[in-house]
Amino acid sequence: MDWFTSWHSLYQQTEKKWAFLSPNEQKKQLTYLEETAGTLLDEWTQMDELVQKLRAEGTEQSDLLQYRSTGTVYYQLEMFAKAADTLQSEQASGDEDDLRLLYTGFAFLFANNEQKALELFLYLVQAARKKVFHHFAYVGLGCIHARRQCFEEATVCFERANQLITTADVVYNLGVCYYVQEAFHLAESYFLDYIEQVSEDEEAYFFLGCCQWLKGDKEAAWVSWLTSIHVAESTTSLLALAHVCEWHGYHQTAVHCYKRIQESEGLEQKVLHGLAWNYALAGEGKKAMVTFRKALQFDPFNSHIRSSISWLDEHWPEEEWRSLLGAGKNGLIN
Repeated sequence: MDWFTSWHSLYQQTEKKWAFLSPNEQKKQLTYLEETAGTLLDEWTQMDELVQKLRAEGTEQSDLLQYRSTGTVYYQLEMFAKAADTLQSEQASGDEDDLRLLYTGFAFLFANNEQKALELFLYLVQAARKKVFHHFAYVGLGCIHARRQCFEEATVCFERANQLITTADVVYNLGVCYYVQEAFHLAESYFLDYIEQVSEDEEAYFFLGCCQWLKGDKEAAWVSWLTSIHVAESTTSLLALAHVCEWHGYHQTAVHCYKRIQESEGLEQKVLHGLAWNYALAGEGKKAMVTFRKALQFDPFNSHIRSSISWLDEHWPEEEWRSLLGAGKNGLIN
């Protein structure tokens, strides 16, 4: 019975991801399923029927996903308004027409015509012939609801899409939706699932850390956030993490974030300001002084930097922070 249960579990996982497997991966999965089924003689008939069902769906989906037209060319060029107009005027039949409508819906969505996109996705949910089209129609509806900040409705749509076919993007979107709704235990579960599939996404680790922190699991949160620093490539994520670290008093970690940002952004004023501020709060006065001077060289009268220096002078006057308020491009403002 354990073998039989395991086989069905593997089949269900394969079925969910079938539309997104390459022909070679589909072949490998079919071979494994067939070999496993062969060892279970009593269940052979049922299992073989299920395997053949996947084989048939694979052939159908392979044909469907090769739909090409002038409209899809515009779509690939990200000329979405032109793509939507062109796709609407094209003609197709059967499954190809469902795929044409799906392209049209997303073209309208990316061209910010949400109402027309909504109408097409709702139609496909009701009338599309194949599961893969239902999946993407629900994804489109979820994106529209999320754009409108209707996150409960978005969650319902993404959950329906995930039940039909599991993809990393849908799993990530569910994590974000549950996070926004403050269902942190559910959001954490989806982010963990997503990270198993996409192991180097700094934003996923950042959100995972936020979920864990808000659940009270602070040690796990810092592990996630430090992993985010390690894999981060976008300055936006690093900057967000720097602010989190600064807020919670982890100033050396914030310094590390700003240094990572410097590697790609160079000596920008806002980066130097953040670096100097966290040096100061970490007790590294000399480094803070030097970095504040560099920041002021960009704009000697920057109100945010001068406000930071005034605060430091009020709380730790022994460091002579006030002397910085005269620093300019040549060290002093004349």
